[in-house]
Amino acid sequence: MWKIFQEEFYKIASRKIVWIGLFCLLAFVRYQLWMVQDEYAMTIGGETIYGKEAIEKDQELTAKYAGPLTEEKVRDIYEKYGFYYLNRDTGEQRGNFCSRFITEHMTNSMQLKEPALEEIQFYQGTDWENNAAPLLRGDLRFDYVYGWDYLAETYGIWITYGLAVIFIIGLSSVFSEEYSLRTADILLTTRRGKGGGIWMKTAAAFGFALAVFLASTFYVWAIYLKVFGTQGLSASSAMIGWGNRWGYCPDTVAGFLLYQFCLGFAGTVLLTAVVLAASAFCKNAFLAVVLSLTLYLIPVVWLKLIGPMRIFGYTVTKAVSHFMVSMPVYLPMAWDFAFPAEQVMLHLAIALAVGVAGVGLGYWRYRGYQG
Repeated sequence: MWKIFQEEFYKIASRKIVWIGLFCLLAFVRYQLWMVQDEYAMTIGGETIYGKEAIEKDQELTAKYAGPLTEEKVRDIYEKYGFYYLNRDTGEQRGNFCSRFITEHMTNSMQLKEPALEEIQFYQGTDWENNAAPLLRGDLRFDYVYGWDYLAETYGIWITYGLAVIFIIGLSSVFSEEYSLRTADILLTTRRGKGGGIWMKTAAAFGFALAVFLASTFYVWAIYLKVFGTQGLSASSAMIGWGNRWGYCPDTVAGFLLYQFCLGFAGTVLLTAVVLAASAFCKNAFLAVVLSLTLYLIPVVWLKLIGPMRIFGYTVTKAVSHFMVSMPVYLPMAWDFAFPAEQVMLHLAIALAVGVAGVGLGYWRYRGYQG
């Protein structure tokens, strides 16, 4: 059995298009990080510095204010560094991470189309109570999180969807290739071919997908840790742009990134099961890719086009929508939907049921194939 697993794993891993796609994806992520590092700038004492030096200086400055964010800290940041300012036309900027945070979250800067520095001011009245005051209740742990904000976007979006395309292309031939090469006619005449052999194919597909997912995760986290270190991982997740204060969200940045990882892991398992089922129902790899992509994108069509029409009534639409957001295209993005914890668990349970059904369906279809 182990030899069969090795052979099946090698067949999947020997597809050059998978490695070309993976190389391009990871190269893009590395280039994007290099651009973030190279263009990073901060000003202090009237001097603007760039790159790695600017990141380290900003981290050092922010460390002085690390911990619960208070009005005293905000006042001190403002008195020392003023408001953050960026002229989008000239590229001129003034400020640092600390001044940028209070400017973006506690002033009217986001409401101004092209804000001049003298037009920026702290929120007043209800605007302050609704936007700034919640950050000053003592439960927000302030620290430098600039790099983790970018990592959350890169890992949660680019890596998630990039790997999904790679897995769909790479795994669609697991069963369908046996049909097109006519080897299924031979393999399915043996007891092992109709039993353990199918499970080894399935195990190899899951093993390959999870190995690539874990290796990609390690690589992306490693390059970000090399540039930004570990500072800010214990800060409140609400500090990064993707942290959600309304639905379920881990308390710390590190917890949020781990939450993204777990959702991505679950999404990879589910996608593998769906692609294997599609592969078992198609006579060649091209049709399996088309069917897999169709199944992958159906939830998008439902939530963007069909669902809002409510042509099936509110109750049915809501039930189907719960099912759709449990599918591979949306499940890894649950961190961005403000779902309560109970709803996230419901979606994971639905995903588990669909995954088991997909594996079972693929096994049944391939085992019963008659060329």
